Amino acid sequence: MLHSSTPDLLHAGSCLIDALSMSLQMRDAYTRHHCDRVGLLAQRLALHCDMDSEGCAHTALAARFHDIGKIGIPDDVLLSARRHTEEDRAVMREHPVRGEHIFLATGRSDAVAVARLIRAHHEAHDGSGYPDGLQGESIPLGARILTVVDAYDAMTSARPYRQAMEHEAVLRILDDQAGGLIDPYVLGRFRSMLAG
Repeated sequence: MLHSSTPDLLHAGSCLIDALSMSLQMRDAYTRHHCDRVGLLAQRLALHCDMDSEGCAHTALAARFHDIGKIGIPDDVLLSARRHTEEDRAVMREHPVRGEHIFLATGRSDAVAVARLIRAHHEAHDGSGYPDGLQGESIPLGARILTVVDAYDAMTSARPYRQAMEHEAVLRILDDQAGGLIDPYVLGRFRSMLAG
C-alpha cells in the first residue's frame, strides 16, 4: 500500500494553485495580472495590519484568486470593452460566490479559510456590499484588506474603456469611501504602507 508523504501533498497543493493560475490566464490575461498584483499588495498590507503568518498567507492566496469566479462569467460580459449595464453588473456580482466554490473544490487544508475571504472581498464596511451584506468587523480582516488593494489596483490600471487613474486621485476616491465601501482602519494602514 502506498502512502502519500507530506512533501507529495505540498507539491499537489502547489500544482493545484498553478493550474488555477493557468486557467485564469487562459480565460482573461488582464484578470490574471490584476490578481497577481493584488496578491503582492495584499500580502504587504496584511503584514502592515499586524496579521499573523497564517492570516497573511491566507490573505495573499485569497488575493491571488479573488477573481477566479470570473472563469464562469460569459465572454460578452467579462471581456466587453463597453461599460457594464445593470444586467451585466448583476452577472458580475456572481463571481465571489463562484470563486468560493472553485477554491473549496481544491480540497486544500486552507481551502475553507481562503474561500471565505474570496466570498467576502466585495462586502462593504457600511453593509452595502455583496453577496451577504456583511458590515464592519463582521467582514474578515483579510477581505477588508482585499477590498482596499483590489480597488486601488483596478483604478490605477488601464482598461479598454478608460485610462489608468493617477495615484493621488485614486487615494482621494478611497478616502471618500472610508466608512462606506472601505474600512477606515485598513485604509489608514494602506496609506502608511505606501508612504513608508
